[in-house]
Amino acid sequence: MTRALLPAFLVAAVLVGRAEQTPPLDPIAVPIEPEPRHRLVFANEFVRIIDALLPPLYVSQKHTHALDNVSVTILSGVDGAQGQARVGFAGFSRGGYSHIITNPNTAPMRFIAVELRAPDASGAGDARPQPNHTSVLANARVRVSRVKLDAGQSIADHTHQAGFVSVVVRGLEGAGTWKWHSGAEAAGVLAAGAQALEMVEIEPR
Repeated sequence: MTRALLPAFLVAAVLVGRAEQTPPLDPIAVPIEPEPRHRLVFANEFVRIIDALLPPLYVSQKHTHALDNVSVTILSGVDGAQGQARVGFAGFSRGGYSHIITNPNTAPMRFIAVELRAPDASGAGDARPQPNHTSVLANARVRVSRVKLDAGQSIADHTHQAGFVSVVVRGLEGAGTWKWHSGAEAAGVLAAGAQALEMVEIEPR
């Protein structure tokens, strides 16, 4: 995948694809921050959060992803069942690659990418099963879970043993809303409200 322009069905795969699918590092590519459509919206010692919004027909500058990352699809750029199936997809990529991405569609594409720096083990202890949480992936660098609640449904106080980022896919404050939760943060009730809730939780390891 070293070509500048990619077919529509490969665009999301490049951004959130597996390590073996990512292009090599290019020393002349720009860092991710100067790329106009990749906004660094949060950073601490554990994660960096990138909000990437690609307008229709947008072609990015060649840029480098230096850190391992998990990218969550918020807008796929494609209407219908195929496009909706991509919404909420979370994929892991090994850092140290450079690429150009394009949105060949007539609708925008949006991704929330969480770059992994270090685990926040403030709440020390082994991971415990959480209600309404489904494991999406787990490896040496990250644990990713999906949370789904029907309208009006809630989860009572529950404990997360380490810090994590939550990314809303549907419901609550709106798709693409993110939040960093410290490992020392007190647990609280999670409620869907009037609409069904779907979100992805990304915990650095």
